[in-house]
Amino acid sequence: MAETDEYLRMLLNQAAAEEAFLNRVGRAEDTKPNETATMPATSPAVSLMITNRQRTELRDLGFSNEAIREMTPAEAHEKLGLTR
Repeated sequence: MAETDEYLRMLLNQAAAEEAFLNRVGRAEDTKPNETATMPATSPAVSLMITNRQRTELRDLGFSNEAIREMTPAEAHEKLGLTR
């Protein structure tokens, strides 16, 4: 039963990641080629840590525990598509 729960959790995480990716693609397609994008008036985000949920998502993408340990938070967030 625990294996089934883990498999379902993995599928839901994958579906959420795919939905987030498609949303980003949709926003990119909505902008016109010569139109300058307006950035929010906030300071840029700084990647400070890799959360447990992000580690799980990286594992689901095929990264080993060793590779994740060696990643900087910025690298992990980039691989997860969390950077701007």
